[in-house]
Amino acid sequence: MAKGRLWFSFVIKSGAMIVLIESSAEFPSVALCNVQGDVLWDEVGTDKQSHAEKLPMMVQRAVEFVQEQGASIVAIAFQEGPGSYTGLRIGVSLAKGLCYGLSVPLISISGFECLGKKALEKYADCTEAWVMMDARRDEVYALRCNLVGAMGAVSAQILPSEAVVDYGAHTVFVGNANEKVKRLLQADDSMFWDESPRASHMAVAAAEKYGHGAFVDLAYYEPFYLKDFVAGVSKKFSI
Repeated sequence: MAKGRLWFSFVIKSGAMIVLIESSAEFPSVALCNVQGDVLWDEVGTDKQSHAEKLPMMVQRAVEFVQEQGASIVAIAFQEGPGSYTGLRIGVSLAKGLCYGLSVPLISISGFECLGKKALEKYADCTEAWVMMDARRDEVYALRCNLVGAMGAVSAQILPSEAVVDYGAHTVFVGNANEKVKRLLQADDSMFWDESPRASHMAVAAAEKYGHGAFVDLAYYEPFYLKDFVAGVSKKFSI
């Protein structure tokens, strides 16, 4: 789907909808799904790092769509990270605000695991996926997945890494760090998919967690930053 293009499904299978918010990646995204995990509405921002400017309006449009359909919002699902510190702060504030305002629960989703599953659906000949999102220099945030799910937890890895092994023709690398991966790893036999976490990827996981009542404590919930935020020094600074 082209960035910024809306896609609607007018076959609403349920009047109950879940708002999906992704704010860790370069482009913010918001989607809606029903409690069966079907994506009903989807929007991806067109400008990089435009979360502060665009994400509130995207969420507002999603809420208006629910109202127009005569449906109700039963939960908010948030992509827990890691990723952009600023983006995650903006996204979690919006998610919590909606939860408090609508008196609905918050669902925390691993966007890395969801992206890994999407990659394995797309590349059916592959049996494992490495989700790698760019961090800095030769570092990535990485998660290894197979057809069952995540194999461990998301970790910060400096490539090449002893933790990133056993990849080959059965492996698909997915994320926004593929250029770095190709440069630093000998993975010529592997597949590569340039895709970042998206709100729509979370639909099935959000529906499953909603069905099981797997909600987080709204008051104490924080995104998975993985690393502490370090503020940069302005280039205009001088003594």
